[in-house]
Amino acid sequence: MQVRSCWSVLTKKAKDEEESAQIAMVQAAKKLQDLQDSLARMNTLLQEYKDKALTAQASLHSMAQTANNRQFILQLQDLISRVENDKQHAQAAYDQCKLGLTQATHQRMKMETMQEKDAQNVKTWERKRDQKEMDALGLTLFNLKA
Repeated sequence: MQVRSCWSVLTKKAKDEEESAQIAMVQAAKKLQDLQDSLARMNTLLQEYKDKALTAQASLHSMAQTANNRQFILQLQDLISRVENDKQHAQAAYDQCKLGLTQATHQRMKMETMQEKDAQNVKTWERKRDQKEMDALGLTLFNLKA
């Protein structure tokens, strides 16, 4: 009886799946971080532009300038809401990747355990076989002496 090669193949496959899940999770985390950074920059830009608009309101300026300021602020707010929506989707994708990584790790550990159990079963079988051979040899020697 030999150790079955299927367990090593399945273990390797599970390790590969775990690695790809890790890579996907890292990529999802990077995308999420990029979106968070973008959101922070846009919020800062929006606040600066609002402050600038309030300062400009104190001085004399044209109606066109006021309309342009409002339009730009509305566009920034719309962009911020879209980035927040993208961030929520990225967070959901990250959570999904994290779950996939957990499942892949569990599968890899399961395959490694099965591979170890198979190797242990082979060792047990070999010990029993060796013991039977030794018992048979001892019995044969005993019978020859008698």
